[in-house]
Amino acid sequence: MSGSSLDGLDLACCSFTLAARPPLHIADWSIDAATTIAYPPEWKERLRQATTLTTPQTCELHAALGTYIGQQAATFLTQHPELRPTLVGCHGHTTHHDPAQGYSIQLGDGAHIARQLQLPVVTELRSADIAAGGQGAPLAPVADRYLFPTHQAFLNLGGIANFSIRTAGDQFVAGDVTGCCQILDRLAAERGLAYDAGGALARSGNWLPQLADSLDTLPYHRQPYPKSLSNQWVVQQLWPLVRDTQASVPDRLHTFTTWLARTIAHDLLQVSAGAAAGAQQLLVSGGGARNTFLVDQLTAALQPMRVAVADGLAGDYKEAALIALCALLRQQGLPNSLASATGARHDTINGALHAA
Repeated sequence: MSGSSLDGLDLACCSFTLAARPPLHIADWSIDAATTIAYPPEWKERLRQATTLTTPQTCELHAALGTYIGQQAATFLTQHPELRPTLVGCHGHTTHHDPAQGYSIQLGDGAHIARQLQLPVVTELRSADIAAGGQGAPLAPVADRYLFPTHQAFLNLGGIANFSIRTAGDQFVAGDVTGCCQILDRLAAERGLAYDAGGALARSGNWLPQLADSLDTLPYHRQPYPKSLSNQWVVQQLWPLVRDTQASVPDRLHTFTTWLARTIAHDLLQVSAGAAAGAQQLLVSGGGARNTFLVDQLTAALQPMRVAVADGLAGDYKEAALIALCALLRQQGLPNSLASATGARHDTINGALHAA
């Protein structure tokens, strides 16, 4: 899994046991080994500039990233000789996402990954849903349905914040809320930091009401769910409002983090009430879950709903496990995108399968 925050490549080797008879459920699963490989500066810059490339340059990057991912995965497996994976799933790195125009593009050529690993590889996990009229996102409800069946409400704090809520009939209402770690990390970078550890800088800052008001005025934030975001929207529309506000980094971090928590809480509680889900606890995962100031703000804003941070490998590598599960479902010819979450006309089977 390569996220929009560009912090690195998540690798996880997972085991799944499918139920022997319908309806589909996962009888058992585990993350047997996992690691995060930070992108070297040159790769981070290449991916950051990916939306500006010509078509030949994009094709070259697509192939090169596939080779790089395959090499990193191969090295990972040599460090765990006890593991014997039979299938690989790769989300790829999103560069363009516009469901209204019928496409979502992720770089990382599966044929090159398969060549490096000599294993079958599933990529392109969004296009069938988009072709069926969906947003192609979020995919997270697939993991929420099958891997966390005892929970009702979920929040991922990645480069983009997104949530899903289990409703009657094991359906899901879901969508992207707004930019998250992409904005927090860009602000921390102004202080020469990779990220705001624990939200310490944000906690030390002050509230900027004009910045919060400007964030509220963005039209996307008023659109109904299901909805999804592109990285371009975060960089071109959300980030400039935060970047160009004349205030200190701590004050902008404090304001954006607090505003983010309140916006998530508002949308989540509103959707939860509309879906009659009655969720009592929210399971939080993703890199932003380590930002204790953000979690504290969420906890305060979501009362009386309880906030629980997913722990262990399941918390840190939930998205990687999701992609592994989506690849397995694709191989089995089973739906791996939920129409109730994406707005598609029906559940879909997504993914291009590249032979070893």
